[in-house]
Amino acid sequence: MPANLPIEYYKLEEEYSATKSKQGKIKILEKMLSVIPQHKASQKVRGEIRRKISILKKELQLEARKKRGARKRGIKKEGAAQVCLIGLPNSGKSYILNKLCNKDIPSTELPFETNKPEVGMLDIDGVQIQLIELPSIYPGFYEKRGEERNLILTCDLLCFLINSEKDLDFIKSEIGTEKQFVIANSKDLDSLKKKIWEKLNLIKVYTKEPGKKPEKRPVALKCGSTIEDVGKEIHKDFVKRFKFAKVYRKHAKVKERRVGLNFVLEDGDIVEFHIK
Repeated sequence: MPANLPIEYYKLEEEYSATKSKQGKIKILEKMLSVIPQHKASQKVRGEIRRKISILKKELQLEARKKRGARKRGIKKEGAAQVCLIGLPNSGKSYILNKLCNKDIPSTELPFETNKPEVGMLDIDGVQIQLIELPSIYPGFYEKRGEERNLILTCDLLCFLINSEKDLDFIKSEIGTEKQFVIANSKDLDSLKKKIWEKLNLIKVYTKEPGKKPEKRPVALKCGSTIEDVGKEIHKDFVKRFKFAKVYRKHAKVKERRVGLNFVLEDGDIVEFHIK
């Protein structure tokens, strides 16, 4: 350590050690630079302080980029599909999320009570569907609400909750109808689940090990999916080590078939993999 460092420097050094925030540390380091005498003997200390400042600033920039990225990514998709509930105030969005997803979101007649997207998981015969309640729409909603707009653009299905044709016309004019959607109200929850499932165009496939009963929870796949698709969903090695599969189809004339990777599956099929 070079000589002739002032007492103020050592006080700042103690303050630096006690400070936790990166912004605070940078400010103290900059003060330390300002109090160090500028002579040849202090160059090493000044260089070390500048290096610490540079590292802290890079860490702050990285944290800021991660936060921006998180905002852009929005809500991570989970389950077999992502469905957004859209409606005007008091259209029943929170009520539906509470009933179908076992949530406890405040649901009263107060307009605009939900001010951020709320997420729940909807179970349809063992298949998990991510249900997202968006805040009530208003004129200019689509342009002003970036996170909600991103969800509308990237989700698998929109569910328009309406109480009248006028509500539907407003929703369509505000966000457009380029994505597939279903129309519903909050009175018939069973009908809503059925509409969502049909519009998502999914099938349920059950898997089993030889000599054992089928798994209780199905694998959800797009209509037209094959044995190879369900194998990839379970584990990539199932396809690499594949020998053959047995498919059990309840309502078919031939209830058990030995098939290959390209066999097209139907809703309710049971698949038994045989691997090398």
